[in-house]
Amino acid sequence: AALRSSGLDYAVVRPCGIFGDTAAESILMNNAAWVLRRSPLFLLAASGRERFQPIHVRDMAALMHELGTSSASGEERDACGPDAPMSTELFAAVARACGSRALVAAPGLPTRVVTALTEPLNVLTGDILLDKDDLDLLCTGLTVAEDPTDP
Repeated sequence: AALRSSGLDYAVVRPCGIFGDTAAESILMNNAAWVLRRSPLFLLAASGRERFQPIHVRDMAALMHELGTSSASGEERDACGPDAPMSTELFAAVARACGSRALVAAPGLPTRVVTALTEPLNVLTGDILLDKDDLDLLCTGLTVAEDPTDP
């Protein structure tokens, strides 16, 4: 509200998630594929019906360039890709893509439980495979466009 009423020129871009062509640009998907290749079970938090509508990093950059060079001010845009699969659909597709036969399941567990279940993998890999804040975000509804006509 303060920005809107400030009189300053601005643009706001709200990414619904970002992915790219490399592992460094797609950390969530890369980590999910790593787990799916090594585990017979891939548990999702919540119902599994949460939607995820990520945007490709190049499309995000193009949108930011477009808004940054526009003479218009006060634009607020969701930055989302064209597809919005449910989390069960998305991670089942990742499983198929990486040749995994893991069962992707969403038994309604709270995010704190799923995050705690990944702790042994974090210790094993020396990395954080699933950040609690990222998982909470996936379950909020903020990872899908408010306005379906936004890019």
